[in-house]
Amino acid sequence: MSSWKSRRRLVCVFGSCVALLAFFSCLSSCGKFFPPLTSGGGGSSGGGGTTSGDYLFAGNLGTNPLSIAGFTIASSAVSATSGAPWSVALEPTSLAVTPSDSYLYMGSAAGGIYVYTISSSGGLSIANGRAPVATGVAPAGLRVDPTGKWLLGADAFAGEAYVFAIGSGGVLTSISSSVVTLNATVPATDLEITPTGNYVFVADGTAGIYTLSFNSSNGALAQVNSPLNPKQNGDADYGMAIAPSGNFLFAAETGIGAVRVLSISSSGVLAEAAGSPVSTGTGPFAVLVDSTGSYLYVANRTPGTISAFLLTNSGALTAIAGSPFTTGSLPVAMVEDKSDSYIAVLCAGGNPDLQVFKFNASTAGALQSFATAKTGTDPTEASSLVATH
Repeated sequence: MSSWKSRRRLVCVFGSCVALLAFFSCLSSCGKFFPPLTSGGGGSSGGGGTTSGDYLFAGNLGTNPLSIAGFTIASSAVSATSGAPWSVALEPTSLAVTPSDSYLYMGSAAGGIYVYTISSSGGLSIANGRAPVATGVAPAGLRVDPTGKWLLGADAFAGEAYVFAIGSGGVLTSISSSVVTLNATVPATDLEITPTGNYVFVADGTAGIYTLSFNSSNGALAQVNSPLNPKQNGDADYGMAIAPSGNFLFAAETGIGAVRVLSISSSGVLAEAAGSPVSTGTGPFAVLVDSTGSYLYVANRTPGTISAFLLTNSGALTAIAGSPFTTGSLPVAMVEDKSDSYIAVLCAGGNPDLQVFKFNASTAGALQSFATAKTGTDPTEASSLVATH
């Protein structure tokens, strides 16, 4: 998982800028409908090619203009990359980075997908002549598969999952035979791919979790079985993460205020593991498994905390001493950095916008605040976070 990690991309699924901003303003008080938010970027800095730097990119929905910020992590600080932040033309609602760190894809619920090159210094430059590489889609979540050959998405409005082949210059070609219909009345909230690339899981809010098979040789995508329902009526499943072993899927479920531990069979079927669900804070939203598969972290939106757990090979979770750990307001996204040394958290409510933790040297899996940063002119309503691989 050090070369290809599960990343949280939280996606807002409202169709206009006004609706997006209104959504964030009600995050702390709106019932159980909290679609995740992601973002992508654009700009004019740097060229393409594989980057070796340790970079973070954060999307902002509340700044004018809409933007994406870039940061580099060094041993002593988190610093803005040269040229950041970069403005984007549409509401950035989904983002994915190729395993080679050459390209960043930005999808917008306002319609379309754009591609940007990532320079060796962490700069972003819009590609494809500034034209979208896909139209007619409104991605709620985007992921590049482990081979780097395919971009998969789950739509905010059409209730579909789809596949694009990645070509020269990051240009996309739609695989029309791989469009899978999900639930047209419930927006997708997250999409995750197993480390082997054989299965794709789509969280669909109150409609539960879909299991899809995926063939990385030809891009074929197909539904495996009926979706796994939430634990109780009115609940919704949001952020997910997959263990590096590929044996377990972890899903944040609102209503019960817990993380579900789901075993993944060899045929991709999900089943509730012993001891699941495990209580977290209220409003669990984003989930992250570290690269070693030893720790699980759940961002709790309502109190502004992270619940941290030791994770065993059997999927059992045990609270880590000192958990929960305090974050800024409304944490909505988490990533582990390229060096596997830090956990970065994005907070939609600010205070701070970006918070980076390092692992505590004396307590396994415990988090210790390392640095904070603004992602733009507050209030930025920071919405999504991604790291280079």
